[in-house]
Amino acid sequence: MNSDMTLASASGEARLREAIADTLARHLPQADLSRFAPEARLNEDLALDSIMLLQLLVHLELEHGLAIPEEAVIGEELRRVDDLVARLDQWQREAAL
Repeated sequence: MNSDMTLASASGEARLREAIADTLARHLPQADLSRFAPEARLNEDLALDSIMLLQLLVHLELEHGLAIPEEAVIGEELRRVDDLVARLDQWQREAAL
């Protein structure tokens, strides 16, 4: 991987983190954003249950135009913010193919 691809990926990940934080703040105010960080655990640190996570994914798709496959939502093992960022990034790359 060349440095341009690494930089683009890092920039994309930062934008995804911003989209997640923005969506949580606007639509899931009960989430604990004071603990939001790449390594923050979705359930234990941010206080997101499975329904809230689903709501987050729906809002990310509708408001930020992110491609989130229906079948991918069920059974995903998303424990940390960066797990979610990695999957969102992967789904965007797959949708672009």
